[in-house]
Amino acid sequence: MKNEMKNEQAVSPVIATILMVAITVVLAGVLYVWANNLAAEGTDTTAQTLNTYDADDANADATTGTSDILIRLQMTGKDTLSWTFTKIQLSVGDTVHKCTVGGGDACTISQQGGDNGNAWEPGEFVFLSESGTDICGDVGCSVGISVTYNGNTVAGDGSAIVD
Repeated sequence: MKNEMKNEQAVSPVIATILMVAITVVLAGVLYVWANNLAAEGTDTTAQTLNTYDADDANADATTGTSDILIRLQMTGKDTLSWTFTKIQLSVGDTVHKCTVGGGDACTISQQGGDNGNAWEPGEFVFLSESGTDICGDVGCSVGISVTYNGNTVAGDGSAIVD
C-alpha cells in the first residue's frame, strides 16, 4: 500500500513536466507564425489594406459640362476592395464631391477590366466622372482625391491635374 502511494505521488510531477513542455512547444509555434505574418504584412495594425492606387488624368477634355470623365485610378496590391466599404471623394477648392458606383452623387465610378462588379480588384482601372455637376471646368484643374477602405485611408496619389 505504501508503494502505491509513492507511485501516485511520483506520477504528478512527470505529467506536469510533460504538459509544460507541450504548452511551450505550442506557444512557440503560434509565436513563430504570428511573427512571420507580421514580417510579411508589415507592422501597421491600423491599416485594413496595404493596397495603393495611382491617379492620372483620364485623357478627356475638361469642359464646363457636367458629364466629363475626369480621373483614372489604378489599384496595386493583393486585396480586392468591396465597394460596400470603399469610399472615394474628390475635392476642388473647398467643395467635396462623393463618388459612387451606382450613381446618384456628383461623381460616378465606372470600372474597366475587373471580373467583379462589386469590388475594386488589383490592377483594375476605375474612372471618375462628373454626374450632373461641373466638378472641374477648367483645363489644368487640380482635383484632390481621398480613398478610404473600412474607414482607413488607402495610400496613393492625393491629387491629379485634369487637362
